[in-house]
Formats: sequence, C-alpha cells, structure tokens
Amino acid sequence: MGEMSTRHDAHVLVADDSPARTLGIIQIVREFSYVRTISTSSFSELADAVDRTAPDLVLLGTAESPDSPDDDLTALVRHRTGNRVVRYITFGDPAQTRVTPSSVSAGLHGFLPDSATPEDFDRALSSALAGFTYFPREMTEELTERRMRFPELTRREQQVLDLLSGGLSNHRIARSLGIKEATVKMYVTQVLAKLNVESRLQACLKARGLTSAAA
Repeated sequence: MGEMSTRHDAHVLVADDSPARTLGIIQIVREFSYVRTISTSSFSELADAVDRTAPDLVLLGTAESPDSPDDDLTALVRHRTGNRVVRYITFGDPAQTRVTPSSVSAGLHGFLPDSATPEDFDRALSSALAGFTYFPREMTEELTERRMRFPELTRREQQVLDLLSGGLSNHRIARSLGIKEATVKMYVTQVLAKLNVESRLQACLKARGLTSAAA
C-alpha cells in the first residue's frame, strides 16, 4: 500500500492551459507550509505528467476538461501512479461544472469556484490531503440529494446511471469505470428494472428529475 501524504511534504500538480491562472494558483499554493513542491501541466499532457511526477494532489482547471466531463473526468480521477493514490480538486466556473457521485466515488476530492480565496484553497487542499472532500455547500447538497433519490440502486448502479444520464454509450461507460462493456450492459438492465422504466432515455430523464417513473 502507498503511504498517505502528510501535511508537510505534499507535491501538487497544477493542470491548466491558462498561464495567468496557473501562475495565480501557484502563488497561492506555495504559501502553504505543507506543500513541498509544485509542478505544472497542460490538460492534454496531464496523464503523462501524473505518471512522471507522482503528485499527491492535482488541481485541475475545469475549463480545460473535455466536452464530456462525466466520461473523461471520471476516468481521469481513477488514475493511479503505482500504489500511490492521486487526489483531484477541480476549479473553475460552477455553472460549467457538473460534479457527479460517480466522479467523487472515482476519486474527485473537491471543487473550488473562480471566486475562491486563498483560505478556501487552504481548506480544500488540506482536507483532500487528509482524505476528506471539500465542495461548496450547494454542490454537497446536490450530491446528497442525488444519492438519496434512488436508494434502491447499488453504488455501482448509481455510477452507471450518472454516466448514462450524460448520454454516454456502454463503451464509454465501461472505459470510465474500468469495467467490461458486457458488465455495463448488465448494470444498465438492472438500473432500468429498478427504476421501472423501459428505455435509456426514460432512465436519463428520471435521473435528471424531468419525469416520474414511466411505463
């Protein structure tokens, strides 16, 4: 098992394609006594940078995230460097950021809005490095509500529903969750049955709260 980072030797990787925003974040983070080193990466080179530098925590600009964040972000935060756990915190515009239970289950530890203060960054980073999550109150409430909406679903079924509601195919869901496509098909069948719906579209609408259980 890999060792959990202490508050005094953390390596932080900032992944953002905006030089100005990257510099601003570095200026904030380098003031924290528990951050030992800081490195940077563009979004396109993030996976290689994680493997190369083995960070304890990645600060990821959501503006640089792919067009299908429920797919690629979930797959990304599942990334591991050997036995070392890599924690992710995203930052950016809350209106353009959709955090789902599946991305949190995969390893997303927090979100910081563009308006975050240095104190917010400190709380988020120290929480994540200690193994806790840090999300704005409204996001926490939404995540809790989404988890409670379908208590009949298992954790994995909820993850599949989250990705399904984002319009993902079975192939892309399998890639995000690191499981076989045939296994995804089985979970989709179980989700439809438990939600008492007959199609993927009906499941998506119900997940988004746009319809009641439809026959």
